[in-house]
Amino acid sequence: MTRQKIDDQRKQQIRAAATRCFVRRGYSSTRLLDIARDAGLSKGGVYFHYKAKESLFHDILDAQLLALQERWAADVPPDLPADRALAQVAANHLRLFVDHGDEAKLCNLLVTMSGQIQEYREKLERTFAEMRSCYAEIVRRGGEQGVLSGDPQVVARGIIAVIYGLAAQASVDPQGRIPLTVEQAVEQVMRLAGAKA
Repeated sequence: MTRQKIDDQRKQQIRAAATRCFVRRGYSSTRLLDIARDAGLSKGGVYFHYKAKESLFHDILDAQLLALQERWAADVPPDLPADRALAQVAANHLRLFVDHGDEAKLCNLLVTMSGQIQEYREKLERTFAEMRSCYAEIVRRGGEQGVLSGDPQVVARGIIAVIYGLAAQASVDPQGRIPLTVEQAVEQVMRLAGAKA
């Protein structure tokens, strides 16, 4: 195994431990020592990769955005009718929170922190802008195909509100579950987008 691959695996191990610590303790109460213990490493082992928890938190957020982008595109053929593409993209987005319960809590932590720290607010704004762009493009295509309706930007904002409203509710659930099934949530998204029955 190459040194780069070992470093990447170690960083992934540290990010997973840090995510658990951040969602359990909160950002300000988590120390690098806490993260090291959770990861089963020395503090120096964590410090070798991350000099401060701020850079670690940024790396976690970047990895989360990349995972979302990969989920959006996962298994969505470009020639799929827009209504079916929207259902699939929304389901992929929701499954990130269903399959990884800490993701909803991490997202809500970021929302909280974005009110306090400009740098996090900018990162969150960029993330939401990318999501809006993705959803708006599908809704725009759906309008051209006659299978979706409504202003694409308004509908995209509504879809994000539904998905992140469910994520907020999951963050207070003891098991981290969204309060609807993915199918029920996708049905609400489709109604919001004016999908033809």
